[in-house]
Amino acid sequence: MTDHEPSKEGTVGLAIGAGGLAAFVAGRILDSAVLQAFGVAAAITGGGTYAHRRIVEREAKMEDAENTIKAELDDLDPVARAQVLEDIARSAF
Repeated sequence: MTDHEPSKEGTVGLAIGAGGLAAFVAGRILDSAVLQAFGVAAAITGGGTYAHRRIVEREAKMEDAENTIKAELDDLDPVARAQVLEDIARSAF
């Protein structure tokens, strides 16, 4: 999956959230407390689903980056590894 390609779960979450928002607005227009409550619940559920998926994708990306960096560092001799880590630490601050 590319950075710009939405995940299936993320798309479903957005659709649920958008549907919930539409139901809430319809409930406000029709003065229906049940429809408003359903809309709020669906919007929260959709938003939660979308946020969870984004967090899972971010953690996977971070893990891949960490593994790549560790593999590259393992290929270096100890002095070179220390110099690279020192440079990274200095550039972080």
